[in-house]
Amino acid sequence: APPRPARTSRTHAGVPIGPMALQGGGEQTNGVAHPFKGRTVAIVNDLDLEEQWYVYQKARELREAVANGADLTPFRLRNQESAVYTIFMEDSTRTKESFRNAAEFHGMKVNVFDAKTSSFQKNETITDTIKMLCGYSIGQSIFVIRSKIEGVCTWLEEAITQYTSARGFPRASFVNAGDGRHEHPSQELLDEFSFLEVKGWDRSYIHLALIGDLFHGRTVHSKVDGLKIYKCVDVDLIAPPELALPAHYEDRMRAAGFNVRKFASLEEYLAQPKLSKIWYFTRLQLERMGEKVLDKQAELRKAVTMQQEYVKLLPEGTKFFHPLPRDSRHATLPYWLDDTELNGWDRQSQNGYFTRIVLLGMLGGLFGSDFKRESPPKSLPEGEDFVQEIVPSEKKPTSGNAEAGLVPIQNGIVIENLAEGQSEEQIWGVMYMVRSILGLHGPGGQGVWRPAGCSKPSGFISVPDFDLSTWGRQPLKKLAAMAPGSTLKDIRDGVVRKEIRFLLPPRIYNFREISCKNEACVSHPMNGQREVVTYFNRVPAQHESQRQEQPLPANGDSHPAWRFACKYCETPHNFWQIWDYKKYNIPGEPKI
Repeated sequence: APPRPARTSRTHAGVPIGPMALQGGGEQTNGVAHPFKGRTVAIVNDLDLEEQWYVYQKARELREAVANGADLTPFRLRNQESAVYTIFMEDSTRTKESFRNAAEFHGMKVNVFDAKTSSFQKNETITDTIKMLCGYSIGQSIFVIRSKIEGVCTWLEEAITQYTSARGFPRASFVNAGDGRHEHPSQELLDEFSFLEVKGWDRSYIHLALIGDLFHGRTVHSKVDGLKIYKCVDVDLIAPPELALPAHYEDRMRAAGFNVRKFASLEEYLAQPKLSKIWYFTRLQLERMGEKVLDKQAELRKAVTMQQEYVKLLPEGTKFFHPLPRDSRHATLPYWLDDTELNGWDRQSQNGYFTRIVLLGMLGGLFGSDFKRESPPKSLPEGEDFVQEIVPSEKKPTSGNAEAGLVPIQNGIVIENLAEGQSEEQIWGVMYMVRSILGLHGPGGQGVWRPAGCSKPSGFISVPDFDLSTWGRQPLKKLAAMAPGSTLKDIRDGVVRKEIRFLLPPRIYNFREISCKNEACVSHPMNGQREVVTYFNRVPAQHESQRQEQPLPANGDSHPAWRFACKYCETPHNFWQIWDYKKYNIPGEPKI
């Protein structure tokens, strides 16, 4: 198998957080790394801005070649051993058919996978399914996947790359064709291509109105990163509060420097003077909201549906876009608009064919030899030291032992400041978890106390006659992951010989006690994808001013702007949300 290239990083709010694009290229051919072959596009950020611009330029060349009747041979992969599997676990017309036709344009084998009659119905995991399908082609396999489960393609890139490498198979690529409420990156590519056409390929500025169901609309969520292709961005969010963009996406827009305005209805939006010329409508997915909106359906639809009396208020040159389909019963873009100059969605839909031809050509190794960077890609930051040995703050330990009625230990370790500032129930849960995971089951004591002059409670654990030299680096890293902000004191003959401080770690994984709280995530236990390992990356303050002014916190709650994002679905959590302390309820003690 070819060696795996070095990796750059997937980003959240513009900051590297984990494996993503391949530095200098994808799969190697004849010892030379191709920039795109074997890559995965699970989120928009799996292509950096220069790579996204390359997509748009290649799609523009292809569209012009078609319009001019030119020879299309240079745009065709012509590899009958390469296979494209379209695996759609939700209904689709445009995305599925445009990818199918794009693959046929390239002369690739096309496999329309029927999820409804597959072994998914026998509770097979998607990982097992993909492993099997990778062996059914001599050439590369590209999987285009739509799923209600979020983060599927990110997980599969990780798991299947290891599998194919170990067996000498070509490296597989994965394209996210929409995963729950998360993202739809190929739709974002065709949307931005369509906007750029209207703007004459000017990247200096865009003013965009996003209208409709911004809460559930994954095509809107992908614009948080896709709009970064422009130097300056104004975004108008037009939706009733019940359908508003989730706060963490809005925060990321503002962190990226977007000027964001919010309006509850089209009527309110049109009552002010600064109107966008590019309007992006979305279908209302009220069926996902259940009975809580039944009484307000008509009101919600009216708020974001185009009316004939609004047309005269629009700026000259306005274009409407929509990812489609429209709900024929309640179209936010009524059918009387179809034959007007406002219709931008028909060409937008066709653009999906051209951008997906280019995307498959890139991942299949056809396009990319002419790709040249103007700046180097971002690399993963050097590993920071979140386990720090410091000068002992005291010679004699003065923890809460006395307050708890315990005799100070002469030899052993004391762990202090556990879960400082949390509820007493949570502090007890953390202490039991630390003891369990680190195997501190022998004699000793623990308790909750408030140091003199401090209003915040915290926990402490004392373990007499424990030899710290028996621990390597790994247990210390685990303690930092469980209890950032805590300190460990190594005591010999009643004197503190060593003191270690634990800061907030950059990543937390390999714990049974952590879980993503997004029930739609591929890592969530209820989704039955048993192989997936829960993994969180620390992400910074969403607002640049906070990021510059605030130091890295020791305790997970000392700066609420710091979050841990799930590696797969990118859902942000605060530090304490990721832990499942209920596993450590102890009879007779406070419960979490």
